[in-house]
Amino acid sequence: MGVIMFACLYVPDFPVQAAVLAEPEQSWESLRNSPMVVLDGPANLPRVAALNDPARKLGIEPGMTKLQVETCGGVLLRKRSIEEENSAHARLLECANDFSPKVEPESPGTVLLDLAGTGKLFGSIENTAKKIHARAEERGFRLRVAVASNPETALYAARGFSGITMIPRGQEARRLGPLAVDLLPITPEMLETLESWGIRSFQALAALPEIPLTERLGQAGLHLQRLARGQIHRTLAPAEAPPNFRESYEFDDPVETLESLAFVLNRLLQQLCAQLVAHALATNELRLRLDLEVRRQDEGEGEQYQHEWKLPVPTQDRRVLLTLLRLDLERSTFAAPIKKVSIEAVSVKPRMAQGHLFAPPSPEAERLEITLARIRGVVGNADEQGISCVGSPRIVDSYMPDAFTVEAFSSVSVCESAGANFSAEMPVIALRIFRPALETTVELTGEAPHFVRLWKKYRRVLAASGPWCSSGNWWNAAAWAREEWDVALKTATGMGFYRIYRDRLREQWFMEGVFD
Repeated sequence: MGVIMFACLYVPDFPVQAAVLAEPEQSWESLRNSPMVVLDGPANLPRVAALNDPARKLGIEPGMTKLQVETCGGVLLRKRSIEEENSAHARLLECANDFSPKVEPESPGTVLLDLAGTGKLFGSIENTAKKIHARAEERGFRLRVAVASNPETALYAARGFSGITMIPRGQEARRLGPLAVDLLPITPEMLETLESWGIRSFQALAALPEIPLTERLGQAGLHLQRLARGQIHRTLAPAEAPPNFRESYEFDDPVETLESLAFVLNRLLQQLCAQLVAHALATNELRLRLDLEVRRQDEGEGEQYQHEWKLPVPTQDRRVLLTLLRLDLERSTFAAPIKKVSIEAVSVKPRMAQGHLFAPPSPEAERLEITLARIRGVVGNADEQGISCVGSPRIVDSYMPDAFTVEAFSSVSVCESAGANFSAEMPVIALRIFRPALETTVELTGEAPHFVRLWKKYRRVLAASGPWCSSGNWWNAAAWAREEWDVALKTATGMGFYRIYRDRLREQWFMEGVFD
């Protein structure tokens, strides 16, 4: 057998195997031998997305509804979980990385790897394939392994043949010949055309003359033929693991002073920022964890202090991050000395900003969080109602008057977040609110306002709309209940439109504002 360089690991019925791996290990074998289907789709009509061989023997097919599956009896049902599939795929990648530094994730449950130069470590290619298969079974997979001189041939051989498949160089077309053409990346229209010609296998497609095939199916048809012949050669595109920006340091002797801790924090932040710069990244979220010393044997693990900062804009500035950490630690007290410190930076793309030639210089946006941290040290983090004291106010979706919350500042403006839904051409009626609301007196005719006292004079109500009654927070001291009216009043300058309301708890009328 000639030199074979690429291998493919293919996990059939991958969603089902991912669901099995999510169960306790002692139940894997019994679950594999039981009919199992994975359902996906809307909650009111889930359908079969994947199934195993025992389920196929019962006559279950993809696309069947949950009710149809339940009529078969004894079938294990699982809901599709993307998290479980991602976890299983990561486990498969770990298995492939044990045998090659060049690994390409082709699709969920399918991995390609380059075996060039691995002979000294694992022996012959045949032995390497067996070791890969055995290692994958140890990790809980029932998979197929194919080895060939190019990754595409290994891919389709793994999808089409069970067990371990070895394809020598020069025998690609012959070995792939029995496979069905629907394994290829083919469109339904092209598949229908090939079936009308009687072409149903790789061998039949490979035997077609190239020029007439290209004239009828174009370059796409010629590419499919080259895949069927095993003539596509390419290099792998290895997947790079996302960089992990985390640094930690464990003290030989636990420290108690801020200066000793700040010295280590400065060094760790310097290393983190250097890594971010090297990867052309920045951070907008920083996480700190301090492990405290265990003073008694019966305490087990020591206490931990954790805090995180969400920055309004990404930064690579070590001094800004260090200042934020110091300001927080100055206000904190710990029950024991600090034994270990860990810092993690969440990486994002750096902020690109261009200076303005004709605008005066303004403070750096990265310094905003430092100012906010100092303000929090004076006014506190939150008030008695749990609303943050520092940040950007935002109106909440509530009928309660003046209801709002405070969020962290963000570099995304309101206009950008509104997107296409905002239109400057839309007419707007503004209500200019009096703060505080003006106490007033209202004379009623039946239940509707007839006269309203405004600016020390009673004004006749020309038109009234209402009432709109609302209430809330009846379960605590912040209870409120009000009855609103929109009224048109006759004034010295003409007609004015106002909003009045009656506080039903205090039985008092107020003038809330005027419409423009």
